[in-house]
Amino acid sequence: MALKKDTGARWEITVDGVSRSYRERKEMAIEGAEYLKSKNPSSEVRVRDYKGEEPSIVIKTQQPRVKQ
Repeated sequence: MALKKDTGARWEITVDGVSRSYRERKEMAIEGAEYLKSKNPSSEVRVRDYKGEEPSIVIKTQQPRVKQ
């Protein structure tokens, strides 16, 4: 699947196979995907490289952070 317009985004974030967001930088895409995973712990969240140079990244469930 490709973007309809050339927005400059290289990374796609999907939740259960549905596109949710696009990012230009890998670090920002992973951070956004981790946030979506925290809100949807039972869903599959992935970060995909549009250029196909790197494999898809599956975001694992994170342990809850305890405020001190």
